[in-house]
Amino acid sequence: MLYLVLLAAQFRGVIATTNLDADTVSAPVIGELFGSAGAHANVVLGTFGWYSTLLFELATKWLPLHRQVWELTPYAMALAGAALAAWSVWQIAGRWAAGITAVLLICAAPQTLHLLLSMTQHGPDWFCCALLAAFLVLLERSASKLRPLLLVGLTVVVGTIVGVNVASDVLVTIAGLAPFVLAVLASYTLARDPNSVRALQVTLVMLVVIGLSGAITHAAMAALHVAPEPGPGNTRLASGGQIAINFRLWWHSIAALGNGDYFGRAASFSSGLAVACAALSIAAVALLPRLGWHELRHRAARKGLPAGPARLAFVVFWCSSAILLSAAFLLSALPLDIHADRYLVGLVYAAAAMIPVLAIGRPLTEAAALLGTCIFALSALTSMAQGVYTRNTSRFPSAGLARQIASVAAAHHLKYGYAGYWDASPITWATHLRVKVFPVSVCDQNAHLCRFDLHFISSWYKPRPGIRSFLLIDPAQPLVRAPTPDLGRPAAVYHVGRITMYVYPYDLAEKIAS
Repeated sequence: MLYLVLLAAQFRGVIATTNLDADTVSAPVIGELFGSAGAHANVVLGTFGWYSTLLFELATKWLPLHRQVWELTPYAMALAGAALAAWSVWQIAGRWAAGITAVLLICAAPQTLHLLLSMTQHGPDWFCCALLAAFLVLLERSASKLRPLLLVGLTVVVGTIVGVNVASDVLVTIAGLAPFVLAVLASYTLARDPNSVRALQVTLVMLVVIGLSGAITHAAMAALHVAPEPGPGNTRLASGGQIAINFRLWWHSIAALGNGDYFGRAASFSSGLAVACAALSIAAVALLPRLGWHELRHRAARKGLPAGPARLAFVVFWCSSAILLSAAFLLSALPLDIHADRYLVGLVYAAAAMIPVLAIGRPLTEAAALLGTCIFALSALTSMAQGVYTRNTSRFPSAGLARQIASVAAAHHLKYGYAGYWDASPITWATHLRVKVFPVSVCDQNAHLCRFDLHFISSWYKPRPGIRSFLLIDPAQPLVRAPTPDLGRPAAVYHVGRITMYVYPYDLAEKIAS
């Protein structure tokens, strides 16, 4: 509760800090400008197609306060995911275990919260995992008792939500859908009670719904000329040497996502907590396969504990989710640095769901789980109290700096500009689109400006005759270090904080290469 109180007090700052990240804020910027893109404009998203986010934005854009809705919805989904995970644990292992799960998921580390608040960083995936886990438990406990109409309705709703997100991101299939199918098959094979039989039937229907909703989503996005960033790099497998690098990034990411980002910090009480959280998080995830296997081998009912299809399916779901997600991470060529932790938030959900379930009924293990949870929560509270959640460590352009740029632009009747990727969308969103700054990079050995390769609408780079435009140079984000020689002499130069604004008597889109 104290964590939520502190978060509520800082929530505006947390949202503002999150929206300084171009990867995150590109979603609402594209959503706002989508309608003015033109009939034949192409929309290029990120390394995966966040179609579900874009569809949500288009469906709610008519709301008077849609900006606030877009900013609040990711955390509402995160809370809903925590509630679903806690409910499923409650059904399996009781209130105490559910409380542990809820605390572990709600008291998110700064980096985890940042990723959950971003609708372009796989945030909807983890909600889908929690949703599938809850639906699985419901089926394995009560499928044969539910009214057919209610069961069909739930299947269609869950299948549609998961199908749209499966079309958006392959991680939903890896971390959610495949484990769901494995869990249902395991329960059907090993238990064979009426609920497990009905669960298998429902799963077959749900797969059809997922296939249909996924196909419709792909067709709709193709009709709207929306696609993820092109290129074979999104599906390449890692080389032998990169697998070793990926393993280092794997455990480093788990530590960061589990309140254990102690790397490079001075020795202090908070960094000591971070070290403890890193050890606990890595141990919890690493032990999941072994603990899950032990549970399956000894799944006979213990005194006072529920057993049967629901518990069996639950264990198979979360253990296989963690294993498949980790294997995909280790074997993929996508992880490049610590920012690849965005692929592994599902491991936090798996550990938070499984550890209390497997601890229940073992007094020493329950005590260890409770102690670890207290350390985890205390570390999150300490980080929140220290303002870690609102620190701009990457020196992205602040909202204040963006407003200064907007003031200079308004004073000189400028509406359109260009900047490096990490500056463009954050400034556009922070100024409430009073100025529209589009992302560019440099090419041909710094001879020309080029449009950036992801998160853009092609119409942004269509020349607008009769207008002046500007180029922003930010020494803190040196993707574009200086005006390229082909731009000619600027009509004016303004210094706004650390940023230099070069004003040209024409639209720079005329000089931007495709």
